[in-house]
Amino acid sequence: MVFVVGAVAIDLVAVRERFLDGTSNPSDIRLGLGGVGYRIFSGLTTPRKFITALAGDPISRWARQALEAEGGAAIQAVRDKDARPPLYLALMESGSLKVGASDFRILEQALSLPFALREVGEPEPSDFLVLDANLSVPVLAGLAEEFASRTRVVFEPVSVEKAARHLASLRNLFLLTPTVEELDSLCGASVRQFMNDRGIRNVIVKKGREGVTLFDDEGQMDFAPSVVVEAPDTTGAGDLLVASLVSALHDGEPIRVAVRAAMTVVEQRLKGGASS
Repeated sequence: MVFVVGAVAIDLVAVRERFLDGTSNPSDIRLGLGGVGYRIFSGLTTPRKFITALAGDPISRWARQALEAEGGAAIQAVRDKDARPPLYLALMESGSLKVGASDFRILEQALSLPFALREVGEPEPSDFLVLDANLSVPVLAGLAEEFASRTRVVFEPVSVEKAARHLASLRNLFLLTPTVEELDSLCGASVRQFMNDRGIRNVIVKKGREGVTLFDDEGQMDFAPSVVVEAPDTTGAGDLLVASLVSALHDGEPIRVAVRAAMTVVEQRLKGGASS
């Protein structure tokens, strides 16, 4: 089983070759269900459970209905009539993120540690618990402390700012999955020292079209992409990589085999997006 605790959101993604500052930009604007936690959950090919929180506004009700139709979600309901929906806005320029903005206050303020602990229950050592950095500091710290010694905990940093606020909780993890910028905000160039000091077994550094770098107990290994795909919208590619990697590991693949398999899944998805 793979448990994912994190954000579901309504994604609003605008796509252009180049955005012009200070003016309105006619764009291809796409609306859909997203959020890092949800995208990882939806990309899994294993038995899975998603734990999140939602309010009762119309947008949140739509997200709840979609999650309930998909199955496998445990949703902490928020009764406050003034609670706002979780939203993510991204400007994708020439296939890369120009700027993104998120409002996940509903998750940070409403998802409680007792609810999350109850829904995770008693995981097996072979299970995975994926925590995304949109969680509040107390909730993520509580989950990491409770489960890091009992199952394989994965931390997805989400952003530089959100990664840094959880720094104190990043101990005894099975896997950390930062971008280059997120890793730099956590430990600078001292990756191996950071891993040793904190008992982190594996680090996967996501480098976009340059591939990924793996740090594990055998050392460091760079994985170049098999093909560089010029897709107009790469939103969620990193989340799909994490989902595919965790799925392969859950199925018993060695991590270096799992990394290559996960990259292939992402490349195939991006190819499909590029041709559509």
